[in-house]
Amino acid sequence: MASPIHSEKSPAAFVSSPPPVSCASSSSAQHEIRQPPRNPSYSMPRGFDKLLHLEPESSPEPPPRRPSTQPRYHLHVRQQPMAARACGAGDRDRRPVDPPPIVQILLTDFDPDSQDDRDILQDPRFTVGCLLFPVPDTTGWTPSSEAESAERDADGVARADDSFTPLLSGKAFMSPFFVDADPDPNSAPTHPSSEDITHPLNTHPLNSTQSQSLRNASKLNQPATFFIFADLSIRSAGLYRLQFRLMNWGSVEDTGQSMPILAEAWSEPFRVYAAKDFPGMRDSSILAEGLKELGFVELKTRGNGKGKGRKRG
Repeated sequence: MASPIHSEKSPAAFVSSPPPVSCASSSSAQHEIRQPPRNPSYSMPRGFDKLLHLEPESSPEPPPRRPSTQPRYHLHVRQQPMAARACGAGDRDRRPVDPPPIVQILLTDFDPDSQDDRDILQDPRFTVGCLLFPVPDTTGWTPSSEAESAERDADGVARADDSFTPLLSGKAFMSPFFVDADPDPNSAPTHPSSEDITHPLNTHPLNSTQSQSLRNASKLNQPATFFIFADLSIRSAGLYRLQFRLMNWGSVEDTGQSMPILAEAWSEPFRVYAAKDFPGMRDSSILAEGLKELGFVELKTRGNGKGKGRKRG
């Protein structure tokens, strides 16, 4: 593309005198309109030269890239992990985190009567990944004896500085498990409202008792989607937290871009014990028992005070 300086509309394109015309073409040249001679007193308007010779300014740096998130999506840790027994390095020695973490997806302004919202909860392309993070132990708790620590190393349990052995083993990515009605509506969370998010200080027009009654009634027969981590084991004693990340691998197929993280949630800190210090498994919750009855057979439930290995006072 020609520079603006040499464009047809630029004053610099004019010449002081017309080019010579040959005799052969003199007859045809008479019919041509000759350009008038350039006025010697012509001067370019002030500042116009800067427009013609405009140098591109350095483009400003783009704003820092924000993580791709969808404001409608939220993760709620429905069942918190409480404890675990450190497992060995082999696959045969599996000691699941107790109770198994259960994560639920929530939608802003969820409408149980909306088929679109129900379709979102039933999207099989959702997945939640789990990451393990150590937590500084400020309680001063230590294993019961130095011998137990040596025994733990002899059993092949990975130490915190063993970079070649992952501390977290098992199924760290789970697919959604959809149910038509929450098996434990009494402990079910309320889907967030955009009004609460935008105006968190606004008071509800109803009193607290009426508001709570309406919220409890909305939980009855409400569909829900869970991500159940029934097969997580940790190889080293210590204090940890789990981070859960919601993703949808369908976005990769639809857009061809990297998979964005739609929502995140953290568990409360929990302790992983050596074998002699482990207090035992807890009885299963109403939620876990209900989910197993609804078809999630990977859950191992315990009830009526018969938790395996539970120490009694």
